[in-house]
Amino acid sequence: MNMMPAYRRSMGWILALSLLAAAVAPWPAQAEVDSTVAPTMRRLASTGAFDQLGELLKNQANNAKVTALLKEVDLYREHAGKHTAVRREAYNKAFAKMVDHVGTDNLTEAVFAAIEANGLADDPEGMLSDKQVADLVDKVEARGAKAEKDNDWLDALSYYRALELLFDDSSLHSAQVKKLERQLRLIRFYAPDDLQRMYDDRAKRLKAAKRPEPEKKDDAKDNGKKVEEDEPVKVTREPWEQRLKGVQMSMFRQTISRAAHQHIENPGYTPLINGAIDAVDIMAETKALEASFPKMKDAGLVKKFRDGLGTIKADLAKADGPLNFLQASDMVDQIAKLNDDTLDIPEPVLVFELSDGATSRLDDFTSIIWPHDLEQFSRNVEGKFYGVGIQISKRDGRLTVVSPLEGTPAHRAGIRANDIIAKVNGEDTADWSIDNAVRNITGPEDTTVKLGIERPGEAKQIEFELKRAEIVIESVKGWDHKKGGGWNYYIDRENKIGYVRLTQFIPQTVKGLDEAVEQMEKDNGLNALILDLRGNPGGLLSSAVDISNRFVGKGTIVSTVNSANRVTKTYDADANETYRRFPVVVLVNQGSASASEIVSGAVQDYQRALIIGNRSFGKGSVQDLFPMDGGKAALKLTTQYYRLPGGRILHRKPGDKTWGINPDLEVKMTTTQVADMIKYRQDVDILRVGDEKPADPKVEIATAVKMLEKGMDPQLAAALLVLKTGLVAEDVAVAAKDQPAKNP
Repeated sequence: MNMMPAYRRSMGWILALSLLAAAVAPWPAQAEVDSTVAPTMRRLASTGAFDQLGELLKNQANNAKVTALLKEVDLYREHAGKHTAVRREAYNKAFAKMVDHVGTDNLTEAVFAAIEANGLADDPEGMLSDKQVADLVDKVEARGAKAEKDNDWLDALSYYRALELLFDDSSLHSAQVKKLERQLRLIRFYAPDDLQRMYDDRAKRLKAAKRPEPEKKDDAKDNGKKVEEDEPVKVTREPWEQRLKGVQMSMFRQTISRAAHQHIENPGYTPLINGAIDAVDIMAETKALEASFPKMKDAGLVKKFRDGLGTIKADLAKADGPLNFLQASDMVDQIAKLNDDTLDIPEPVLVFELSDGATSRLDDFTSIIWPHDLEQFSRNVEGKFYGVGIQISKRDGRLTVVSPLEGTPAHRAGIRANDIIAKVNGEDTADWSIDNAVRNITGPEDTTVKLGIERPGEAKQIEFELKRAEIVIESVKGWDHKKGGGWNYYIDRENKIGYVRLTQFIPQTVKGLDEAVEQMEKDNGLNALILDLRGNPGGLLSSAVDISNRFVGKGTIVSTVNSANRVTKTYDADANETYRRFPVVVLVNQGSASASEIVSGAVQDYQRALIIGNRSFGKGSVQDLFPMDGGKAALKLTTQYYRLPGGRILHRKPGDKTWGINPDLEVKMTTTQVADMIKYRQDVDILRVGDEKPADPKVEIATAVKMLEKGMDPQLAAALLVLKTGLVAEDVAVAAKDQPAKNP
């Protein structure tokens, strides 16, 4: 690693703020500085006691840095007070809305109002114990059971999922949810027109219920756009024949062979075969699939198939001891022959459903990467591909450019944010999914692709012919874009506080972080750093270890353990790869998972950084990738758990009460706050071409500094305030040390 010599220094104060236990003492009015003030400042900031911090700072008026800090503390308190008042008012409205919807028997809206209220409550657990909430839960459970019995799967699933969201517990109705999800996935996959009709019928029922008009958001008033009550669901149609091309029975056999013995739980073959049988049994009872598989119209054949599955399952239950591979393989042969004699489901479909059913009995992260998806999976892991360099999303059912990527063919050609990709190589994209768009826009290097662009303000469609090039995914982002390109990494240039956001962990992430830190060191220096891991779903273990090693110079960063909790491998720090020591705050939230949790957990255990935000996701399992059929497909199998340096296993299992990384300083944000912050941050990140303005002239250009001024991100604001307090406290400590001794 080519790093500056300054990175090797071990100077600077350590942000072990939670260990400082000095009592709060009034700041002397005279010029002398009390030696206890600096540690008290740090302690109050690190524990979020900003009210007390403000009172402490008021007593020192002859220090410019303290005065400036006091203004920022007061601004934070002002924003926090407004957020609290708004949140409590919103809670009262949401709870009242819940009660009103229960009174009109509109249980779907009632439970969503309850979820909204719970996210706003001062005491979320206490709210769930309220009698009115408990009565609602009983009614929703009964309504869900009835909908399930009536084969009204969309409504049933919405009821059960809503209850799980309300209680933040995915194990409450897991059996019902998994079955309903499978049935709806089957229809989406093999009979999308039927699923579209189901959504349309449900929309009509909801409209007929004459729900009250939703309150319009303030931002809707500002931009003059109408807020729609519900955006209609559009089901994506992609031929299953294309999705399952190359799927073979040998892949299923390899899957159960690996999973039976190498999965973390060592399940054996019995649950895998049971899951496979259940999956194809549910498929057989799902009448909507008759158009794709004609023999399902014959009730006699369906019964024969399902009865045969029952017989195989009964034999499985009678088995004397665990199955071996030959016995399990023989049962697979029986299922395949039974299918040939009855429903004649195509082999790729049968294999896909058997495999999906088997892996569903393991965990949420074990899956098969089928031939159709293998290329896209490899791109995500490697962090690079060949394309034109645009981020895309679906907005109002249209493929829309979020932002061009800097230095790519799309950026150089003048593709802009909010451009609608109406055509690709002359083909209309109206019913394309994002995955389908990615497959068609990417391709071999130096080949061309034509994009038909509809741009707000332009009467005619614009055609761009772009040559594909290597696109490296940008996983390291800064505070805002520099004019002319590149990132500015200073959130506070004057105080030399940096801000780096990691969006995922891919091979080039550590290089990007090194370059960001080096850029700040060379430019203006670096006194402290905010590392933002919120919403980062993870990625490569090696990348997480490398990033952790930049802050932790000694000891084990993470280890892996097997089902017996025995260490299988350790990953240790190398002091030669560590930055010099400076204060660090790491931001996490419920979207921080896997590699993000390894980094935040390691620096927390070694007290190398303060963690601020919400509890992380709790994804602490290790997936190994096993090629199948000579690399035509792959099995992603959970084989181990991560263990942090302090001994914690952060993985969340069904029914667990503790998991993930708990922040040292919890700063809550409501769902609305998070959504607004993310949207605004996306607008800030847009790479604008030349003097490009927003499509709507009434909308001001989003800037990073406005996000702070408006108090849109309390977690980030708290991180910045903690670091600034630490820097000012360091100056105060120096002043206290340097003041002359008094004569007795």
